[in-house]
This record gives sequence, structure tokens and C-alpha cells, in this order.
Amino acid sequence: MTHIILTDEYAVHLHHKDNLVSFKCYPIAYWSNIDNSEAGFNYIDKEKEPDEREIFEEDKCLKKLEGSFCWRGVWEGRLYFTDQEYWGEDIEELSRLYNDKIVPVCKNLINKDEI
Repeated sequence: MTHIILTDEYAVHLHHKDNLVSFKCYPIAYWSNIDNSEAGFNYIDKEKEPDEREIFEEDKCLKKLEGSFCWRGVWEGRLYFTDQEYWGEDIEELSRLYNDKIVPVCKNLINKDEI
């Protein structure tokens, strides 16, 4: 089962199966038209950053972090950074995203499977 968590700066794609949740974090940019009658978000193009992509294509969208979270008698989370270099502020932002948004959702999804 696939879920998406939207925050102010990221779309986190989660894939849940049994007691494992894998996730990928994509930076996004919100938009709205002049009269605010329509709004949405675009993904960031990884080859032409900061250009945006209206349609999600995994291989063409910028991805900042991926990982997995599971229950194996204890909660276990693994993170994989996709860039070679990060600003300190990026690490702080990704840490908040992981601890405040991703972990609670993963635990909730796995708990629904009655661990």
C-alpha cells in the first residue's frame, strides 16, 4: 500500500507491506493561481534544479533521503542519503522530517498490522 505525507517542503512517498515501511523524500514547491481557485505542488527536477516538474517521475525528481522503518522486536529505522554533500541546515530539516513526521506514520501503519 502506498501513502504520501505532505509537509511544507517535502512529499514523502511511503510503501507499506507487512511490518516494513520504505520511504523516499522529495522536495516540492507549492503553487496557486492568482485568485487561489486552484493550488497544488510540483516536484523539483533533479537535473535542472530549481526547475519544477508537474508530473512525478521517480527517476527525474530530486530525492533528498530514502530509508526504511520496521518492527523486529524493536523499532528499527535506516536512512540512505542520496547526495554527497548537505548543508547543516538540510540535516537538521531532514532530521525533523524523519523524527516528527515519518517515524510516527510508520509506527502507526505497522501497528495497524498488529505487531
